[in-house]
Amino acid sequence: MRSLVFAIAWAALIGLLQTALLMWRGEALTGRSAAVVLVMTSSGFLGAFCAWGVASLLTFRRRKGRLPARFAAMILSLTLGTTGFAALGFFLQLRAYYSEWHTTTLSMQMFWEFAFTAASSSYVFAVLSARPLLPFAFLPLLAFSWYFARIEPSRRV
Repeated sequence: MRSLVFAIAWAALIGLLQTALLMWRGEALTGRSAAVVLVMTSSGFLGAFCAWGVASLLTFRRRKGRLPARFAAMILSLTLGTTGFAALGFFLQLRAYYSEWHTTTLSMQMFWEFAFTAASSSYVFAVLSARPLLPFAFLPLLAFSWYFARIEPSRRV
């Protein structure tokens, strides 16, 4: 239950940050900007939910230094989870857009198209979401990781 509340809170924070950044830059809420907010919010939810499990597994057997280990594991897991799912979301959007012109048969051309779509989606992710969120999401990242480190893990398996 805590992991679900944690993921919802992180997703809400990421969605609000992305919306605030769009409004601060003077962009209108269009379909494109709403899609960016939706991708970032959903990636925040999925990333935080998976990060809770990964960080718990990484520090499950740890007896000494549990607090710093849980803190570091959550920072790493939450960062990689959120950015990974955001990059995947942008990749799926670009893949759906370019699927009209891409080949559907399994061939070398399909692998090239897949690779270049993945490369362009990672560029789109870096420009649209990672750079603007970095200075503003850093302190909440530390706060969420501190919360995770402070709670006592259950010993049930």
